Amino acid sequence: MLSHHDRQELEKIERWFELTEPALAARLRSGKPARPPLLRLSVLLSLDITAGLLMLLGMVVNSPAVLLLGMITVTAAVIAHLSRFGRG
Repeated sequence: MLSHHDRQELEKIERWFELTEPALAARLRSGKPARPPLLRLSVLLSLDITAGLLMLLGMVVNSPAVLLLGMITVTAAVIAHLSRFGRG
């Protein structure tokens, strides 16, 4: 349990935080997570589409090299997606 002095200090910090960062304070109070940056989402989507197209192209033209490149790209996409969840 916090002492009276500690509670007062926390209240001061909370007031300072609400004055300097009101949008972030409101988001934290409501419990809504921040949206991921649009650039990161577009890079992930591009990586997913590229991986799928490379795999499809590798199967259509029967090219093991293109298929392998597609598999490597899929692996990179999975790692990128998992790293996104690790930070949350």
